Amino acid sequence: MRIVLILITCFACGCMSTPSTCISERTIGTVIRWGDGDLQKGSYKGYEMHAKELAIFAVEKENMQSGMNQRRIDSVDTRFFCRTLQDIVGTFTAIQSLYSPGKTYRSIEYINMKTNVHMKAIWNPEFATFGSKEFRAIYDSLMLVLPPMSTVQHEK
Repeated sequence: MRIVLILITCFACGCMSTPSTCISERTIGTVIRWGDGDLQKGSYKGYEMHAKELAIFAVEKENMQSGMNQRRIDSVDTRFFCRTLQDIVGTFTAIQSLYSPGKTYRSIEYINMKTNVHMKAIWNPEFATFGSKEFRAIYDSLMLVLPPMSTVQHEK
């Protein structure tokens, strides 16, 4: 009976504990950015996910001279952010360089302001190449987290 009581207590305490998170002093400045750009115009339309606010922003840059405009569109839960961060860091570790744009490009960026690390993968969205396969899969999963209206409003 005593063993059963100990097991129940351990199980109850385990269920009530908070899950660990990837967001720490080292990662609080992390930004994950994904979207489409035009090399000739210097324009960019996409999204950012910020660790600090656990928020998703629509971002847009009209040309090379303009700054990046952002508008908050949604929130994201910690587990999704941490899983995505792990996937992106793992993919950048495995595929250290991807730069094959066309006239337009699609990209994923990992920016950690605290550690001053910035990694960016760029590929031509017209072709489904072997080298961009993992980044395309991450991009597609990131697009699924967006609220339905944000993609329609952003494309206008």
